[in-house]
Parts: sequence; structure tokens; C-alpha cells
Amino acid sequence: MVDREGLAAAEEARLRRVHELLVQAGPPPDLPPALEHPPTAPAEAELVQFPLLPRRRWTLAAVAAVALVVLAFGGGYLVGHAKTKPTTFETKRVVPMHGGNALALLKVSTRDSAGNWPMLLEVNNLPTQHNARAYYELWLSRNGKPIAPCGTFRVNARTTTVRLSVPYNFKRFDGWVVTKQDDANDRTPGPVVLST
Repeated sequence: MVDREGLAAAEEARLRRVHELLVQAGPPPDLPPALEHPPTAPAEAELVQFPLLPRRRWTLAAVAAVALVVLAFGGGYLVGHAKTKPTTFETKRVVPMHGGNALALLKVSTRDSAGNWPMLLEVNNLPTQHNARAYYELWLSRNGKPIAPCGTFRVNARTTTVRLSVPYNFKRFDGWVVTKQDDANDRTPGPVVLST
């Protein structure tokens, strides 16, 4: 054995056993003559090709595939760009209102990029207007007096829900009121029917 320096006794014994097993096994058998040269490729005539579709059907398959791709992208575009209204209203704060036997909840959302405050007003038990020109109006108030108009609405059921939006800074006001307006031409606030 060559280069035995630095080998542990157990390692040297293991190497001697492997060497003795290799000598006992003898040399490997000779390579058969058939494997001395790599096989040659078959002649062109021997190759058989089976097309999946006849030549004229390839065109039909390609047109069908393109149509499917266009339908998939078109459907995705329509679904992605559909103008659906959001089903939920993100509420930042809720303002309860009351007056007589009528109640209201004013839900205020976060300010949008244009500076508007989206609001959702739900009123219960306000009397229905019998006059076609009558309506109710939501106001921002100071000391219980209507100051800044926030939107108008009519009721025709026990519960009415209205979406409104205002650009005002709420810090200048201390509450909200709803007034009863009898005539669309009268811009002065009517009597207060709901307040915070």
C-alpha cells in the first residue's frame, strides 16, 4: 500500500480488507464486440410519423384556440372592470339622532381623496310627506341651530336610508339636525324634527 502516513490503524485495516476483496473478485469481463461502437440512427424510410390531426384540421384547431383565449381575456376584462357598487359602507363614526318617536343613525365614513365625507343616513318613523313639494333636510348645526346643509330626502316608508356626502370640516360644528321643509323654493331651515 502506498501513502499510509497519518492513517489510523482502523482506517488502514479497512483499506486492506477492501484491497483484498478487489483482488479476489478479479478483473471485469471484456466488453462485448456489439457494444464497441455506438448504434447508428435508423434510415429515413424506417421513421413512421403519425400526425395528431390531418393538415386542414390544424387550422381549425388554431382558430378555436385563439377564440378561447380571446373569450378568456374578454371575460376577465369585463369581470375586472364591472361597475359594481360596494355592498358595505365603511363607518368611521355613528351619530344617533332622535325627536318625538322618530330615530335616526348617521354613519360617517372616512374622507375620500376629493375631501368629501360619505355618509349614510337611516331614519325611522318620520312622517311621510303628503305635499309633493315637501322634504326633509340634514344640516350640520351649532348650538342646535341648522348652519350648513348636507342633503335632502323624502320618506315613504317606516325606514328610509339615504346616501349623502359633504365637503365640510366637522370641527366648526357641534351636532346635526334634520328639518322639515314644506316648499322646495324656501331655502330657510324649517322646524327641527331630529337632533343629536
